[in-house]
Order: sequence, then C-alpha cells, then structure tokens
Amino acid sequence: MSNQTEYLNLIVRYLNNPHKAKLQSEITSFRAESAGNDTYFREIERIWLFSSASARLDSLDVKQAEKDFKVLLRSAPSTASKLILWLAGIAACVTLAIIGLTFFNSEENIKTFTVKTGKGQIDTISLADGSKVILAENSEFKYPSRFNSSSREVTLNGGKAFFLIAKDTKHTFRVNMGKSRVSVLGTSFNLTFSQSNIELDVKTGRVMFRPDETVTSSILSAGQGISYSIDRKQLLARRSQNSDAWITKALIFVDTPLEEVCKQLSDCYGVKITFDAGNRVNKKFNATFKNEDLNDILKV
Repeated sequence: MSNQTEYLNLIVRYLNNPHKAKLQSEITSFRAESAGNDTYFREIERIWLFSSASARLDSLDVKQAEKDFKVLLRSAPSTASKLILWLAGIAACVTLAIIGLTFFNSEENIKTFTVKTGKGQIDTISLADGSKVILAENSEFKYPSRFNSSSREVTLNGGKAFFLIAKDTKHTFRVNMGKSRVSVLGTSFNLTFSQSNIELDVKTGRVMFRPDETVTSSILSAGQGISYSIDRKQLLARRSQNSDAWITKALIFVDTPLEEVCKQLSDCYGVKITFDAGNRVNKKFNATFKNEDLNDILKV
C-alpha cells in the first residue's frame, strides 16, 4: 500500500468528521480498492476508538501500581515460581501499556482544529465525545481532536452555532467566547457571539452563563434566553423562541410582537427587514411556518 501517510491523514479526517459525505465517499473507495486497505482502515479505527476509551486510565498512579504489584510477587510462595514469572511478564506488559496510553493521552498529542464558514455556508462538526456542533455562515469555531481527562472545552471565536452536547456528568462542557463562558453537562442550545453582543437560547436541559469574572453567573433552562451587551455589561433575560429556525426552517409565533417577528425572520432567512419610520404597528402575531417561502410569509 503506497502513500501510507496520505491514507492515514484521510482516515483520521474521516474518523473526526464521519458525517461528511465527501469523506465517506473517499473512505468507501479506499476500502474497496483492496483487502489490505480495508484491514488497514479497521486497524486505525480500532486504535482510534481504543484511545478514546482509555481516558479512564489517566488518573492511575503507574509507579505506585507497579510497586504494589512487585510487593505482592515477593510475598508469593516459592512453589509458584513459574506462575510468578508468568505474572511478572503480564505486569511488565500492563505497565508498558499504561505508560504508552498515558503518553498517548498527554496534552502534547492533542491537536487543535479551527473551522471557518463563509457566506451561505453551514458546517456540522462531530466532537470526540459524541457532541455535535452546527456552525452557521460567517462563523469561526475552535476545538481539540479529543478532550483531556478533566474537562471538555471549545471556543466560538465569532458567529453563530447550535450545540447538541453529549451528556457526561463528570466532565463539564464549556464554550469560551472572549471573556465569557457557557457551561453545560448535557443539553442543546443556540449561541451567537460578536465583539459587542452575546445571544444564548436554551433548547433542552440547563445552561450556566458567565459573562466574565466580575459578573454573577446565570442559570437558564429550556425555553429561556439571554442577550448580553459586552460593552455595557448589561444582561437581558427573555423568552427563547425559534432560535434554531436557521437550521430547521420552522417558525412558531405565539403572541409575538411584530417587530420581534421581523427580527426572527431576518435571522432565519439572512435578510434585513425594517419598518418605515412612523408606520410601526403595536400588534402581536400568531402563526406557524415550516419551510415556507419568505415572500409567502411576508404576505401573511
């Protein structure tokens, strides 16, 4: 099998983003070329999955475990000399394996990826813990190839993203945005970040939002949202409505002020809707739309 480095890079990119159709097609073609290619892929996949599960060994004290094992061997009866030698061999193998996994799981081997989307482009990112992030257009997202044993941290440098977080009660998931941070254990939420403002809308579960080190954190539940002005350090609580419409194209309005309706339509369809000066109408709107054409919605 030639170009092994190239193939390895392809496989790693696929394992990190198995949802991408192009990578799926390339991997399928690669595996179909020969039995050797298929075997090589399965071996890399096995190592990849094994390394993800090996994080539980991070907290193990290797030196102490080896020391305790040697003490037990010395106290064993002399009639079991062959068994001792056999166990000693196993102990050495286990020690080497643990040391190898510890080295493999060190932060030096964690790579960082940055994904940027352009105008009209939406990208889906699968994280090492099973979480998914849907990145809106004109956004930038930074994440590690895998998470360490203590936390799960990513960064939204700008733009909008919908997070569907895999539940892990032992490892908090954090999204950093400048000096602000969102922390969750397992939930889904929509997040928009710019240099002047942060919009957070919780779809399921609970989320903790910390504006910065000087402002008290807030806890939001499903259906709640906040708007935070970074410049003024002002936090506004509000009802969350249609925050993921830019993905689902489904809009539900219940007694929603007309100006808020137009704001949500602007976010969903990527257009700017404004009222003529002096013609503002103080009315509330009730309607449900699913994959409707914007012109038809505006007629309603």
